[in-house]
Amino acid sequence: MLLTRINPIAKRIATPALGSVRTLVNKATIIGRVGQDAELNNHADRTVVHFSVATSENHKDVDGNLVKTTHWHRVVSWDQKRNAYLHDRVKKGDLVFVEGPIHYRSYTAKDGTEKNLTEIALKTFQALTPKDQQ
Repeated sequence: MLLTRINPIAKRIATPALGSVRTLVNKATIIGRVGQDAELNNHADRTVVHFSVATSENHKDVDGNLVKTTHWHRVVSWDQKRNAYLHDRVKKGDLVFVEGPIHYRSYTAKDGTEKNLTEIALKTFQALTPKDQQ
């Protein structure tokens, strides 16, 4: 299999004989700008921090004009040890690296409508904005 010769990770994931997958992966890796200061909320006996990160991409439309598209990603942390740090450190405009699985959930809003959320459950975080530039 060509893929196993090129990528050592693929060698561990793909079975050469069948080409099937032994390990399934759900991971998002985002480098972008924070949209608002991290918010700290209490849910039952746990705290949760959430913030949004914007990424953008440039492409040309049918007429050849350059179009910039911004995508917003909701990030949530349930890590009790890290949440105080995130709440103090993550500020609007900061450049950050976030990584974690994508979670989908739904809930009923106060007005009775069903809402769907897509979130990145934070596993790895790295602030890329130096403290003196905040």
